[in-house]
Amino acid sequence: MKKLQALFLALLILCGTLAPTAKAQEAPPPGQIGVAPSMLELSIGSKPVNESLRLFNLKKTATKVSVEVYNWTLDENNEVKLLPPDEQSLDQWMLINPMSFILEPGKSQVVRLSVRPSVKPAPGEHRAIIYFTEEPVEGAIETEDKPVEILFKLGVGIYAYADDVRRSSSMPAFRFDNKALTLKAPITNSGNVHTRLKGTYSIWEKKHFPGLNNAEKYMKEDDSGKQPQGLVATGQLNQTPVLPGKTRTIITQLPEPRKPGSYIIAVSGELDEKKIEKTFAVSR
Repeated sequence: MKKLQALFLALLILCGTLAPTAKAQEAPPPGQIGVAPSMLELSIGSKPVNESLRLFNLKKTATKVSVEVYNWTLDENNEVKLLPPDEQSLDQWMLINPMSFILEPGKSQVVRLSVRPSVKPAPGEHRAIIYFTEEPVEGAIETEDKPVEILFKLGVGIYAYADDVRRSSSMPAFRFDNKALTLKAPITNSGNVHTRLKGTYSIWEKKHFPGLNNAEKYMKEDDSGKQPQGLVATGQLNQTPVLPGKTRTIITQLPEPRKPGSYIIAVSGELDEKKIEKTFAVSR
């Protein structure tokens, strides 16, 4: 049987929050190719703006990487949708170097980018996505017993802001769906740059819930590795962006408690600097 190649798409454009993590509940996937930072936010005007990204090869073999840049938006399902370029799209103003390279095992590669608007940027947000695609290395020997080769395609979101920036959003309700075990945040963005719900959640046995303030304090200060009595799980709220002029319901999937009982879900977050604090009771 010939070598099977699989494509794993890791869109860092959403800041790694497509699937929020739960502490001590999920193991991270094995490392292959890493990139830092996972997202760039820039202020642009009439002068060039220079930035850089760094790719890391965490594999034991060399890999070939190609680079592409596109204009993009999010569709109704919060999936990335590529758009054709126009005179106001950020991808048309970007110079990237290099556009392809060989990344040796255990090494890193700096990719430099420069934003040079060819016309005056319209006020608000301009977006691009840079795709780093891992390609098969020519000359690799195929064998019957060779494991599946996983090729990575990483997307890094670039957000560029031109004056005047307006941030304005609303969330009429923040709900808990007991049946689906999800948090639902319906957000309307009436500004001209994207917004996102930022924050954390924690799940506690009801009889040991320390109160919202203490739960929030634990989430901010925990670095000891010691878990308080009654704490079941913690994690980040889904930070999928809501683009300008859009209304979306952002859903955070919570982990299922391991045993039946009564629990309290504590949420602490913010939306465009508006603080959000909620608790929900749940029985499983």
